[in-house]
Amino acid sequence: MSTSQWFWKYGYILIVPVVLLFFWLDGSDQRKNQAHTNPAVFVYFQKIEADCNAENFDHQSSLCSEIFKHKKECKQVTRKCNSLTYYNFLKQLGFELPEYYEEGFIPE
Repeated sequence: MSTSQWFWKYGYILIVPVVLLFFWLDGSDQRKNQAHTNPAVFVYFQKIEADCNAENFDHQSSLCSEIFKHKKECKQVTRKCNSLTYYNFLKQLGFELPEYYEEGFIPE
C-alpha cells in the first residue's frame, strides 16, 4: 500500500486527535482564567435574575428586558457567551458587580 493510499484510508484517524488537541490548547488560557472567577459574581448573577423574574411581565423594566434578550441570544449556537461576557454585559448596563476574578489573580 502506498503512502497516499494509507493516508486516505487511515489518515483521518490521526487528524481528529490533532484537531481536538488544537482546540484544547487554544482554550487552555480561558479555562485557567475561568478557574479563578470570583464566586461572588455568580451570587450577583442569581440575585439580578431573581429580581427580574419577580417583576410583572407586563410592567417589566427595560434593564430586565435587555437581560432576557441577551440571555436568549446567548442560547444561539453562533454566539460565544460565557460568564465573562455576561459580566461585561451587566457592567455596561450599569450594575455594580464585584471584581470578576479572585483577588490577586491576573488573567492571561
